[in-house]
Amino acid sequence: MIIKVKVPENKMSASIILEKAGDDDKVTPKEIVDALNEAGVKFGIDYDVINRICQNPEFFVPLQVAVGKEPKNGEDGRIEFVNFEKEKESDKKNIDFREFPTHKRIIVRKGQKIATVYEPTEGEDGINVFGEKIAGKVGNKVDIKLGNNVELKDNSIYSKVDGILIVDLNENFIDVGEVLEIKGDVDYSIGNIDFPGEVVITGDVKPGFVVRAKKDIKVEGIIEAATVISLEGNIIVSGIKGRDKGIVKCSEDLNVRFAENANLEAKNLIFKDLLNNCNVKVSESIISENGRGVIVGGEYIAGVKIEAEEIGSEIGIPTRLEVGIPPHLLEERKLLHTQIMLDKQNAEKLMKIVKQYKLLKEKKVDIPNDKKQLFVKATTTLLNIKEQLEKNKKRLDEIEEMINKIKVDAKVVARKIIYPGVEIMLQGLKYYINKPLNKAVLRIENDNIIVGGYKE
Repeated sequence: MIIKVKVPENKMSASIILEKAGDDDKVTPKEIVDALNEAGVKFGIDYDVINRICQNPEFFVPLQVAVGKEPKNGEDGRIEFVNFEKEKESDKKNIDFREFPTHKRIIVRKGQKIATVYEPTEGEDGINVFGEKIAGKVGNKVDIKLGNNVELKDNSIYSKVDGILIVDLNENFIDVGEVLEIKGDVDYSIGNIDFPGEVVITGDVKPGFVVRAKKDIKVEGIIEAATVISLEGNIIVSGIKGRDKGIVKCSEDLNVRFAENANLEAKNLIFKDLLNNCNVKVSESIISENGRGVIVGGEYIAGVKIEAEEIGSEIGIPTRLEVGIPPHLLEERKLLHTQIMLDKQNAEKLMKIVKQYKLLKEKKVDIPNDKKQLFVKATTTLLNIKEQLEKNKKRLDEIEEMINKIKVDAKVVARKIIYPGVEIMLQGLKYYINKPLNKAVLRIENDNIIVGGYKE
């Protein structure tokens, strides 16, 4: 019996070919193993297969009797992002579709973990049929490109700022943007915006939508009956059509070309062409720059100054200006006056009930328990109202004292004209315009409002 051993070029298997020598058609396992060893094959020999071959030999065909161990390559490095999805249970009867698209934007905070970077793993060595080691390959290292606002620490990627997550999976690029740019309108395709940085909108903000940002907001189009709020920055917008709905509010300056039927609050309001029938509250000044500069209709409250080209209109549209007292003090004073009046009215009603109860007790009238409970409740409520009334009166006195101590050069300036129909309040003093005033400056002097001329 002739036993030939065949090993392919990769040395990962070995086969035998049996050839008869005369009438000898028997072969033993030992003969096959000896032939393999003589050929150098010493690993991966399958003795079960050899035994079966010996029991039923086949001739002149290759029979595989040994297999090497293939090497295993290590796993490639990878990036695994934090699961930012937050499941929210919603009442299907009260679905606000303006909120749906916000889930597409991933907002992260300073110091928040974004992803974990896993290093490649070592490979596992293999062995060929000659017993030679075949080294397993180490996995490929992931190539990460980090932007300026993220950092890698201890195999984790963290945000260095508040902002929106930016990821390019093709380039393995990760960053956090401090500016959210909306290319187009804020509508149902974009949804409401609540962003911890700066927002730039190239289109309009459609009615009913909300844009809230920590820093500056720039709207290149129109804000239409929407709510736009900058918590710590400025707002720059082409125009505002409020329709007496929503509000545009910022802690710094509001810069607008025109505004109609809008509620506006800011530190300063700088406008170009027109403020028409608006409700405006600014802690410092309302000023027109580089335009028509017309204020007509509505109410305008400023802590220091209101200055425009024209105020009011030829047809006498009612326009009210109040300058010299910070709007928040005016608002609180107004609320306190209203609350004090309501409390006094309620106290009078309760006093009648309490007096009636005392009178019945003096007459020793048998009072049902439910009536007694009503009288007890009225007495307790009356005491609470009186206590709150005293607190509100004290706070009102404090506000009046603060207002009296305010020393600012409060004034209203009309570079061209103030029309009849305009009512002006300067630090509590009222002045009603009953005839046109050209190039006028109104200010307080010796506790009176005086009208002077405006000089460019």
